[in-house]
Amino acid sequence: MKTILLPTDFSLNAKHAADFAVSLAGLIDAKIILLHAYESPVSTTPFVLPLPQQGLMQEALEETRTLLVQTKDDMLAKYGDVLANKLETKLVFGNPVDNILEAAAEVRADFLVIGSLGEGGVLANLFGSTALSIAQKSKIPVWVIPQQSTIQAIKEVIYASDLEGDEVGCINKIINIGALLGIDHTKLIHIKEYLSPEIFPSSEIIDLLEEEFGGEKIIFRNLYRDDTIVGIDKYIRNQKPDAVILAQRPKGFVEKLFHESIIKHLTLSSQIPLLVLQKKY
Repeated sequence: MKTILLPTDFSLNAKHAADFAVSLAGLIDAKIILLHAYESPVSTTPFVLPLPQQGLMQEALEETRTLLVQTKDDMLAKYGDVLANKLETKLVFGNPVDNILEAAAEVRADFLVIGSLGEGGVLANLFGSTALSIAQKSKIPVWVIPQQSTIQAIKEVIYASDLEGDEVGCINKIINIGALLGIDHTKLIHIKEYLSPEIFPSSEIIDLLEEEFGGEKIIFRNLYRDDTIVGIDKYIRNQKPDAVILAQRPKGFVEKLFHESIIKHLTLSSQIPLLVLQKKY
């Protein structure tokens, strides 16, 4: 059985992400681990805390435990047929990003599903900034689910590729995920900025990939635009896919800044589910 790790801060966008996680679990016969990373509401100090502060900390912790149990009960009441014996809870303590990533490794999660506000509002939301950090640092596939997105079957997907690193391995991973989720086809798009230099012509790489993956449910597009991010945004708006895929890989400092800006932009602004994968160099 596969495992989906579902962090929650008990917010509305977290509940929306839970709906997506349940839909995903039903497709791939997975269990869900509902996780909350608890941070103390009282500043740490080397001294013994006064009794009132100790009481506040204990009260907040108990409230968190109650919320976690209640969230599990609500999910079972709503999706009992899908989640029967497939929903667990986990409470960890400390920094959310570090603890979510550690938990993902500990439970050997296949997917991580986390909510965001989208449309830029995520910047003002702690959970949203956590979603961005998770997407940038995770070693397993991360689904980022905007609060305003529609939970529906994912049939049409756009994969925005830089055509660098182990692209063949990454496409094979996307094909496997597509088979699990019942995706009809994926459009791989590469945005080539007019004035940016190329060591290997992107058109030739696209030709090689088309030859390698002929017969698969993948369409390849090499597009020329003035700006990569603007080009991706416009293409997504015009094509209206059900989800977008990005892949990140180990990079040099300049490359890292550039590619992380694309992940950051789509994590903060996308209005449809975003899947972030790791790609080998």
